[in-house]
Amino acid sequence: MNQPAGTGRARAAKERILRAARELFAENGFRDTTVRDIAKRAGVNGAAINYYFASKEALYAAIFEEAFERFRRPFADMLDGVRDQATWRAALEAWFGFVLELFLLDTPERSIFRRLVAQERAAPGEATARIVESVVRPVAAVLRDLLRMSMPDADPVAFHAAFITTMSQCAVFMHRDPPWDPFVVSDRVPRETWVRTVRDEIVANVCARHSFVRRTEPFPLFP
Repeated sequence: MNQPAGTGRARAAKERILRAARELFAENGFRDTTVRDIAKRAGVNGAAINYYFASKEALYAAIFEEAFERFRRPFADMLDGVRDQATWRAALEAWFGFVLELFLLDTPERSIFRRLVAQERAAPGEATARIVESVVRPVAAVLRDLLRMSMPDADPVAFHAAFITTMSQCAVFMHRDPPWDPFVVSDRVPRETWVRTVRDEIVANVCARHSFVRRTEPFPLFP
């Protein structure tokens, strides 16, 4: 990426480009967003995008890299305090709570990230492999390790089935734009309350079938 002069005007132009690109990629996907579209929304000329980011592909990568760092961070030490049933359940609540907030709370940052990932899932492109490696695997690995603590000696196939079915309870909430919202979101309570309700239901179901046994060593997410 080119390094522009550190003036306030240059920084403002760069941020406008990033903001416009996030919005357009989330709305239309990578393939159907052009440099001209981004430049028009950002209020810059097309040459500015090439100056700051070299190409549309590099701009797209920069957006995801920024999002990856932000959304991976809460999972970095989630396993550290797990030592018994209570702390294991608390870690499950933290994992499902964060993921459900990401998918269900409509802050601008969360909404754009969810839609960016949904676009990649609907029409996989060059960024898909990077999303899987940089976000999906590290985040899923935390849940995998938590569940493994309750099934340390399980048959690999049985464990994989338990892990996938547990994790998939969140996937339905990623694709919730109209007309799907009424099926996955309750309009009878505030959204934050709905997130907690769904989280508690999922965790209660997990804990009804599984209990903490012991900490285990991490192992490959998908053999």
